[in-house]
Amino acid sequence: MGFNSASPLLTESVSNVTATNSVELGTRKCVDSRDYVYVYNAGGSDINPTYGVTVSGGTGYSVTVSSVTSNSPLVGVVRNATLTTGTYGWAVVRGATNIEVNADTSLGTGTAEQCAVLGDDGVFSRVTGATGYIANALGGAYALAVTASGGSVLARINGIG
Repeated sequence: MGFNSASPLLTESVSNVTATNSVELGTRKCVDSRDYVYVYNAGGSDINPTYGVTVSGGTGYSVTVSSVTSNSPLVGVVRNATLTTGTYGWAVVRGATNIEVNADTSLGTGTAEQCAVLGDDGVFSRVTGATGYIANALGGAYALAVTASGGSVLARINGIG
């Protein structure tokens, strides 16, 4: 019989936000049927829960939320705690979590109305029809509830992180 020890990764809470990395960037963890990845906020803005993040330049798991996030694929969504600039924490890359929806966007229950992709400043926008499904293959969200416009809504995330 072998000895199985507890890994430090297993004791790291997905709610932790730290000034120095406590585990290696890119580390993955599954909690409550959600897959998380450990990231660093290299951008110039704090990242609040429900906002999507994208890679900051070509730096791997250094992420940002900026006015140009819609030009890059979704890495994941910050879920449990705000990642202030220059801190380390966890983002959901797969599973159900709330997402922030653009004020001009509504998500419905019809199949074509449920697809959302990362838009500017880390908020999500609806994409309809086949375009939505193609965009989702590059990282996006699929609404699990209805929102009139703006605010947050429960969605299934498919990040590339």
